[in-house]
Amino acid sequence: MRNDLRVALVQMEIRDGDPAGNVAQAEAMIAGVEADLFLLPELWTTGYVHAEWPALARQTPEVLQGLARVAARRNAIIGGTLISETESRDGGLANRFWVVGRHGVMGCYDKSHLFSPMGEPAHLTPGESRSRVPLPPFTAALSICYDLRFPEMYRRDAVDGADLFLVPSEWPAERAGAMQALAVARAIENQAYLALTNRVGVASDGTSFGGGSMIIAPNGEIVASAGSQAGVVMETLEFDRIAATRGREAHFAGRRPGVDY
Repeated sequence: MRNDLRVALVQMEIRDGDPAGNVAQAEAMIAGVEADLFLLPELWTTGYVHAEWPALARQTPEVLQGLARVAARRNAIIGGTLISETESRDGGLANRFWVVGRHGVMGCYDKSHLFSPMGEPAHLTPGESRSRVPLPPFTAALSICYDLRFPEMYRRDAVDGADLFLVPSEWPAERAGAMQALAVARAIENQAYLALTNRVGVASDGTSFGGGSMIIAPNGEIVASAGSQAGVVMETLEFDRIAATRGREAHFAGRRPGVDY
């Protein structure tokens, strides 16, 4: 049984409002790359074209079927977020992180913390629960972009068994320093791996995205970085590194009931 996971970060220059073009671009980018998990950015098929989201959400089931076919062909798992229709009676949309394998959907998570400067609260319904997906030998907790600023949810996941955080993002370039600092902190404080994929390029509304996709080891070391251009970067995550890091410094055993979360 393998004790590692090959993770590929797909750092894309998203074409706003063009699902077909973005799907084709993603498939071309991962062609020839051998990985167990391909992680795509936040809203990788649509970008932030709010007015078009309701119509684009109706295409999501078709996109998921296509991802399952690619996953089966590549014997891999694919994750990323898509604008999706919610299951509530009054309808609504969610920024939903889908994890898809060869047999279909393995898990999903609706973005809980909506980012006002990019208009999310006016168009999206926030998620109300956490989600963890088994990606042997790891247990992956799902989160999205702005969620990084809320450490409590990451600690809760780690206490409940997560040792890998997956974070698709569309984090603007002007706050790139904060993105890296927060991602490193989430990995260090929970002694877990963190894989973040971000968008590059300029959106149709003029927002600039600088990439900076990264994989962070449980001790906070950045072991893979995609820089500022479109491309794919890969790293093999070693499960033994989790036990080694947590064994040397048993922070979880030092938590105080009634003081710490």
